[in-house]
Amino acid sequence: MTAFADKRVLLIGAGGLSSPVATLLARAGVGYIEVVDEDRIELSNLQRQTLYQDADVGQSKSATAAVRIAHEARVAGVRGTRAVAREMRVYPDRVLELVEGFDLVVEGSDNYPTKFLVADACALRSIACVQAGAVRWVGWAFGSVPGSTCLRCVFEDLPEGPDRGCSVAGVIGPVVGVIGALQAAIALQILRGQTHAAGVLHHYRALPGALRRRRVARSPSCPLCAGQIAEIDAARYLPPSCAA
Repeated sequence: MTAFADKRVLLIGAGGLSSPVATLLARAGVGYIEVVDEDRIELSNLQRQTLYQDADVGQSKSATAAVRIAHEARVAGVRGTRAVAREMRVYPDRVLELVEGFDLVVEGSDNYPTKFLVADACALRSIACVQAGAVRWVGWAFGSVPGSTCLRCVFEDLPEGPDRGCSVAGVIGPVVGVIGALQAAIALQILRGQTHAAGVLHHYRALPGALRRRRVARSPSCPLCAGQIAEIDAARYLPPSCAA
């Protein structure tokens, strides 16, 4: 029995960021891990999505990830870890139901609409959340708990124009490895009750090998922290250039 045996974690996204997260949380003994992703495994992504192998190409990411999570737990001598797959996309009309009942949500999607949607849903349901992003040679990780600084205090809102996430701009494999490991470290701290780990932005630049952290102050103009966002409105998660 581990210190995390009774913890429930929702993993949104099963790609490059979530590969180290899933492995490390499983080996730490988290009791229940649910993986949400609708995509299929692609050969071109294997260089950074380390949960998968050549033979997995074309298979469901979430289903394959769940199998690997259970395997990683057994490798670490952990008994009782349950991994569940949900092959689906996260939509505004179902996100509140999706996050309900979890101790922590770890989000590793490749687009900002999903990031803000998950951040808002977790705040509305008072659920801790660890999020991250990576593009090219840089990445970031950030955790929040009820009452702490939130993602909107850091990034305010969806960026203008087309999404320039890793699916468009590309990303270097070791960057998502570093950031995913940071996500796992933050997640385990929060699951242990170490809430000081929340509200800190970690920023990594691979070319100079620089890792910096700073505590983010709550923004006086943050609509989420001010209670102005009281429900999930699908229009809020459209990029400004696409909103009617």
